[in-house]
This record gives sequence, structure tokens and C-alpha cells, in this order.
Amino acid sequence: MIVIDESGDLTIKIIEYEDRTTSLGNQRSLSQGFVDQEPIIRKTQDFQVCRQVLVHSSFVFKQLLSTTFAEASQSTVTLKEDGVDTMEIWFRVMHNTITESTYDVPLSEMWNLVAAADKYDLNIHDLNEWFAKWHKKNSSTYDTHQLLYPCYRFDHALGFAQATKGLAYNNTGHITESNPTKHFELHLPSRIIQQINAAKGRLRTVLHQGLFTPNDSLLRASCACKEKTLYGYEKALYNINVWPLERVAQSSSISEILDRLDNFTYEAHKDACISCRKNYNEAVKSTKKWVKSYFDGLCLDCLMKSKTGDMNKDYWVHNQLDQHERVFGCRFNHSQATWYFSLMGRKAERDHFQKMKRLRKSQTSRSYWRTNAWSSDDNE
Repeated sequence: MIVIDESGDLTIKIIEYEDRTTSLGNQRSLSQGFVDQEPIIRKTQDFQVCRQVLVHSSFVFKQLLSTTFAEASQSTVTLKEDGVDTMEIWFRVMHNTITESTYDVPLSEMWNLVAAADKYDLNIHDLNEWFAKWHKKNSSTYDTHQLLYPCYRFDHALGFAQATKGLAYNNTGHITESNPTKHFELHLPSRIIQQINAAKGRLRTVLHQGLFTPNDSLLRASCACKEKTLYGYEKALYNINVWPLERVAQSSSISEILDRLDNFTYEAHKDACISCRKNYNEAVKSTKKWVKSYFDGLCLDCLMKSKTGDMNKDYWVHNQLDQHERVFGCRFNHSQATWYFSLMGRKAERDHFQKMKRLRKSQTSRSYWRTNAWSSDDNE
């Protein structure tokens, strides 16, 4: 018996079963014929709790424990198919008796906690403070792809920003989230993954823009030394595996490319003109600094809440900011780029964008057929 409330008047028996689906993409219950077999009990545990605390914490428990259900008059109630660790954390949060041992649960437990909240109509945000402490203690030991969803559901703004920033800068290829549990229905809205990938693409564009600035100047020059200087600059970037960026970025993350820029060194030939003898080292250094500070990750406050009280005003306000201006009023200060990519990750903004895209496509289609119809009449 685990005592949650010493004066508790109710015993909850949790029966936890073995998972039939071990992880995403490994659905043993169907492929190995486990569907018709009896469930295998992993463990059971009794909890001493207060009936009224459960009733006030959950509409489902209120119906179960204080209405005409048989459980309303029983001193022991059995709950099946729930995790022992999962329900202990929830019971302790309800009774305000959290212990240090609850912060030692694995990351996969976060999906179980969310699933239990959905099942019993519990307020998921009651776990926000607990999760913030768990994250501080354990996040460094887990893959960033797996931290995205828990940070999002438990409204951990700083953790979510760190995870999304880390993926945008450190990931090679398309960014996805990862779910280590059987709860395949629990995942981020697809628009958020789209925005992380969009931010990553923008970082590459900004990096290319900065590194190409000397090229642009040299291509417009009229001096006799411009070709040699241009070749020397690009060769120096090539030697540290940064150029051509389009090829390098296919197999290297933004962070890896930025680290290589520390090894960049180039000076134009001493006989080159004054226009060609610019400080290329400083230009590259400035580009690295710009890209490194460009994106602070997605902001849950910008993503979920209006800044002005009007979603439409929010869109236009962000356009008035300089690209280097910091945005205040959120739980952490961040760049204009973070506001933009977070703003466009809102459901309302994404739905409006998709609606306008369909409208433009429809108008283009009607225009096309109208034009062809007129052409057909003319030909006749």
C-alpha cells in the first residue's frame, strides 16, 4: 500500500498490464496475434487516497465515486490498464504530496501522464510545475526529438524553445518528433513541425546571404583583380567544407557549418585593388554571429496567445519590428524571427494561410479555363 493521504478513506487498486505495442512502428498486437489473448499483468498497486480530492479533481472520478455507480459505495476501487507510476504521480499532484522519487521516472512516462489526463478528464496543467522540475533534472539525458511533445503539452516555454532551436540548428535533413510509447494519438500539431523546418530553411538562407555578400560586390566590380579575388574567397570557404553551401547543407547541420567558419581565413593578394582588399575574415565572422543569434526557437506564448488581443493586429505588429529587434512580454526574450515562425504556427494563422492558398489556386484555375475557353472560341 502506497499512502498518498494518511487520512484517506478510499483505496484505489491499479492493475498495470504489459504493453501489446512496444513502440511506434512496432505493433505486435496485430502482427503477432496477441489481440485475442488474455492481457498479462505487469504489476498491481494499492493507493490510499481521499475520495473527495479525486471527486474535486476530475469529472470522471466525480461520476464514478459520487453518483449511482457501484464504486460510489465501495471502499476499494479497481482501475485497469493504467500505469502504477503514472497514477501515483497524478494522485500525489492531486493531494499535493509530491516526492523526489517522482522526478526519476523516464521520459516515456510523460505520454502516459497525458493519456491519463485525457482518460480521467484531469487538468494537464496541474502537472506543469512538476514537469518543469523533472525537465531541469533529466532533459539533458534524452533526445531532443522526444522532448518536443512533453514540453508543448506541459507548457514549458523555455524547454520548448530550447528543443525547437536545437533541432533547427543541429538537425540534418527533415525534422520530425519522436514518440517512444504506444500512444500514437499523442503528437504535435503538424503545423509546428512545419514551422521548425521552415525556421531551419530560413537559417540556411540567411547564412547563404551573408557569405554571398562579398561575391555580390566582386561580381559587380570592374577591376582586373576581381576574378582572382573571387576565386580565392570561395576557395577559402571550400577548403573548410562550407562552400558550395547548397551541397554542404545536405549533409551538415547549421551548427556544424558555423563551427567550421572559425577556421576561415583569407586575404586578397597584396597587389589587388583597394576595393578587393576588404576584410573578408570580419565579414565571415559577422555572418556567423548574425546566423547564430537569428532564431531562439519557437515561443509557446507567441504560438498560443495573442499579444494585442486581436490575432489580425498581432500579424501586422510583427511586421513593424526590425529583424534584429528583441520581443519582450513572453516568458523569455527572443528575436523577431522567433515571433514570426511562432505566429505562423498558430492554428488560426495556418488555417487562414491554407484557405487563401486554396482561393488563389481556385482563381488561377478559373482564369486558366476562362482564357482557354476564349481561345477556343477564337479558333473556331
